[in-house]
Amino acid sequence: MQEPPKHSHATDLGQTLRSRFGFDAFRPGQERLIRGVLSGRDALGVLPTGGGKTLCFQFPAAVLDGTVVVVSPLISLMKDQVGRARAMGLRARCVTSMDGRGEQKAALSAFADRALDMLFVSPERLATEGLKGLMASVPVALLAVDEAHCISEWGHDFRPAFRRISAVRHLVRGPVLAVTATATPAVRTDIASVLGLRRPVRVVTSFDRPNIFWDTRRVPQGAARAQRLIRVVADHDRLGHGAAIVYAPTRNQVVSLRRVLASMGLGAEAYHAGMTPDERKGVQERFLERASNLVVATNAFGMGIDRGDVGCVVHYGFPGSLESYYQEAGRAGRDGQPSRALAFVCRRDWRVPRGFVDRSFPSPGTVRRVLRRLRASSRRPGTGLRGRDLTGRFGAHLPALRWLIRAGAVDANEALERLAAGETYGESGETGLPVGRLTGRVPELGILAAARADALARLEAARRYTSSRGCRRRALLGYLGEVPEWSRCDGCDRCAGGGATPAK
Repeated sequence: MQEPPKHSHATDLGQTLRSRFGFDAFRPGQERLIRGVLSGRDALGVLPTGGGKTLCFQFPAAVLDGTVVVVSPLISLMKDQVGRARAMGLRARCVTSMDGRGEQKAALSAFADRALDMLFVSPERLATEGLKGLMASVPVALLAVDEAHCISEWGHDFRPAFRRISAVRHLVRGPVLAVTATATPAVRTDIASVLGLRRPVRVVTSFDRPNIFWDTRRVPQGAARAQRLIRVVADHDRLGHGAAIVYAPTRNQVVSLRRVLASMGLGAEAYHAGMTPDERKGVQERFLERASNLVVATNAFGMGIDRGDVGCVVHYGFPGSLESYYQEAGRAGRDGQPSRALAFVCRRDWRVPRGFVDRSFPSPGTVRRVLRRLRASSRRPGTGLRGRDLTGRFGAHLPALRWLIRAGAVDANEALERLAAGETYGESGETGLPVGRLTGRVPELGILAAARADALARLEAARRYTSSRGCRRRALLGYLGEVPEWSRCDGCDRCAGGGATPAK
């Protein structure tokens, strides 16, 4: 297939949108961001879940000379984005630790040969000398940062490596684009500052999703909650209201709930990070292709889940932040049809998200102790950070070890890239082969302390939301920095009298 010619700008964006991407019109905010980067301006876009962020870097890749380099936080997300780009006729590759050395080399060779429209990498990979050397010689038309809230220590998925992206800015010929679905005003300011955006085009669309009925119910854990879930899913299935996603906090709960639903004749698939990549891919593909309509999952089932007819998203336990809740619940109703975001909550539920905070943001004291042990170990002949350390000597301190990797104090190379990204590590983590080394870099424990404090504050904000007596929609929008003119709506359990469900 012959590649369509590229050019430095698009005089008729609408024509290109129709002919190249098959869309009749831009979604709110897309055109302003795309025009901005095509004119050479930096840009910062906050588009809601389902708002079409991906097009904002696919479109420039289709029309600009050079390669668009996209920094993305998760391997699974990169794989999905590569598939979408190729479906649009773009030459796209990614470089991840899940790929074999031959595949990685082929992707980098294609980049070096200027044979790619898009290259997807993690922030850790972007920092490697090999990739930086290639970027110095390859024309990079745009550096796009997806899920840009990860840059900010006030963001809900903070990754220290994202804060080092600005170090490659001088290697990029084109502008920088940062996009995310959820960012408070403080996070937006931090993103622009850390990336060094120059007079950026700023697009923040409304976070309001009026077709979603926001519903939070106090239901005790155990049999009562499971029975309530069965009724909700059975009614949803009986009425033919589209697909449904049930989010559960832990892998064990995912497996248990899937089994319970299946025993009641409600065919459900399970999805969690403990499954093999092929298993996860199969579940995701069947759901997106509408071969299955019900998935019980941890929040690993998230980025890249773009199915329009999801009529119900149930949170079996409330997430640890309103950003995560909004993003996950927002997978409902992307087709604009009435849909429901239902969350169960009780006092005991907060133990799980609090545990996630401790694992994501260990105390600075714990990190210092693990670093001292690593330094002592590395002074012994023939020793160092090895695969068996992950499940052996440092198995109880994986959060601290992961933070040291993310902060650059441990050079994990490719073998631990997935561990640094919060994903499962591969076979190299099961062996005795060396998989990392100390860099001598002092980890930014001040940032860790601030991020931990903010994560706890966001957890408290989520708890307050569930117990608030006011309008749910107004509370969500206010948290995200948007103040609606109305004080009550007809789209949440508070304003509808506490017992109503949305008309379908």
